[in-house]
Amino acid sequence: MPLIDSVTLIDIADRCAWQYNQIAASFENIAPTGTGSWGTDSEYYWQRITATDNPDLEIPTLNVYYTADYGINMSNAIKSGVPQFAAIVTGMDAHFSRMAYTGGWDAYLTDNDERVSDYFNQVYFLAKSQYMLANNVFSETVDTFGTWEYGDIFTGGVTYGNGSISNRANGSSFAETQLKMVVDSGSTSVTDLTLVVTGMTLGNPSPVTITSVNITAGSPGSEIDLGTSSDKFLQVTNIQADPGHPGSSGNEVLLRNIKERTVEA
Repeated sequence: MPLIDSVTLIDIADRCAWQYNQIAASFENIAPTGTGSWGTDSEYYWQRITATDNPDLEIPTLNVYYTADYGINMSNAIKSGVPQFAAIVTGMDAHFSRMAYTGGWDAYLTDNDERVSDYFNQVYFLAKSQYMLANNVFSETVDTFGTWEYGDIFTGGVTYGNGSISNRANGSSFAETQLKMVVDSGSTSVTDLTLVVTGMTLGNPSPVTITSVNITAGSPGSEIDLGTSSDKFLQVTNIQADPGHPGSSGNEVLLRNIKERTVEA
């Protein structure tokens, strides 16, 4: 029988990522925030115990309840096996081993030019105490790579690392991404503006330039994809306006990532 096909493997990874995100949100909702008042209505168990001023209650329970307050979190739940997310990661390793396929998840994703969600990457870390390779993981956050303001004022933003094959997706490095222009919410409506974007791409240490990013009659919130899905960046190093189409005073444009896909169950 053949090695698992990439469509099935990505479906498994995406379902796991979707579940992780849903459960993580639930844990965030139930976790104490520290804003509750001291006493019986506090969000913390240990504060409720301490408020009683009863040593016969505090001595046997205070440490236990303190641990419960700070131990009810997604990481502990997964490591403890509730739910069995770790098995989703490690179970596939048994298939790879059976097929004499070395390298595991990362090698498979690299070989098949596929990427998984950072949500799945977080599960992988909890299962194996190591993040996946950055080039195999797409970011789940809205990341601003740079900001352009009228007058060619460029402000750099986040980067996804240098693209090294050894980088891990530890929060600062991810796979390269297609970008989009977003007219800033505080900007005046944009007309007659053409931008030239320079940045760094995977495997190309020299700046790559995309010209003719035309924004016509763009109101605040308008979005324009940068290039095509094959035009992907790790970093934006400059944004300039075409002198013949400079926009107008008050124009401001953000350069943000286009998420590779939305993970679903």
